[in-house]
Amino acid sequence: MDAEKQLSELIPYNQLCMIVGKLLGDGNISIEKGRRPRFRFSHCLKDKEWVFGCYEQLRDHIELSFPKYRKVIDQRLKNGYSESYYSQSKVGEVSSLLKEIWYPHGKKALPVEFINAHFSPLTLAWWYQDDGSLKVSNSSIKKIILATNSFSNQENKKLIEILFTNLHLSFSLDSQNRLVIYDQKQILYFLSLVSEFIHPCMSRKVNIPKTKSPSFQSNKRTTITLPLTILVTSPTKDLRYFLSYLPKLLPQLKNRVTYHHFFKHQFFLERTVSNRKSYQIQLEQNELRLLYECRQITGLSMNQLTELCYILQNNNNLIKERKTAYQISTKN
Repeated sequence: MDAEKQLSELIPYNQLCMIVGKLLGDGNISIEKGRRPRFRFSHCLKDKEWVFGCYEQLRDHIELSFPKYRKVIDQRLKNGYSESYYSQSKVGEVSSLLKEIWYPHGKKALPVEFINAHFSPLTLAWWYQDDGSLKVSNSSIKKIILATNSFSNQENKKLIEILFTNLHLSFSLDSQNRLVIYDQKQILYFLSLVSEFIHPCMSRKVNIPKTKSPSFQSNKRTTITLPLTILVTSPTKDLRYFLSYLPKLLPQLKNRVTYHHFFKHQFFLERTVSNRKSYQIQLEQNELRLLYECRQITGLSMNQLTELCYILQNNNNLIKERKTAYQISTKN
């Protein structure tokens, strides 16, 4: 039986996701000559609670030592020393299997198939809490960073593929060999995926700056641009009909499951449609408010939200038509 299968039989799926996230982040397997391997992790003093949180969630499945304080003298640092908390496993089958999977030749190498099989929002959340950051400037979200500079360029490209394949996240590499997202839609989706797994001491990594809600004026003239594939004969009437779906859309976006479903089906991906047409219409106060709230959740523009309303409304109408046709056919 191979190591991956043995490990899957020893540890539940969610805990394996946590361990994968940890090994992508600040966790490692000790490799010392003449000694058996140990799984271990450590964090700086300010993240002490995160060390204890990881210990609590893993200790029933991998025998870990109670987290210990460590002070290391280092004159290169401003204070002349560093402080941290760490935990490590006892020697045993789990650590040996992890070494076989992650350090096949004594050096860390990404086990792509194993990561793919255990990559979920929980995996991402643990990885992000270890090595990720949210960059904010002038109360505006700028980017998400996963500090993967310890991996090679080729390994990071594999991680980018894994992130897109499993969670539909489009990362790129920056000049420091880190994984980054700049797109507002992607950032908000990322935060929605990981937020339920974030430890309270790591809340700084998901806290979105609050912006003051603008005042909305009734009958405000607005320009909306849509692909020519969306038939519009009477701009004000047709576009306001599309936007009549907004009261249904907002609660769907507030629901984590349906929001993720929309993203999974690529409703939020950029469509490279060159043939578009702009329409000027007047919107009511409530329509503007709903568009603003939907945009705060998704990062979608007014144009994209209108297109999404059109798609979902058409889908609903198609379902209703099929249901009616089925009811008529069964009566006959």
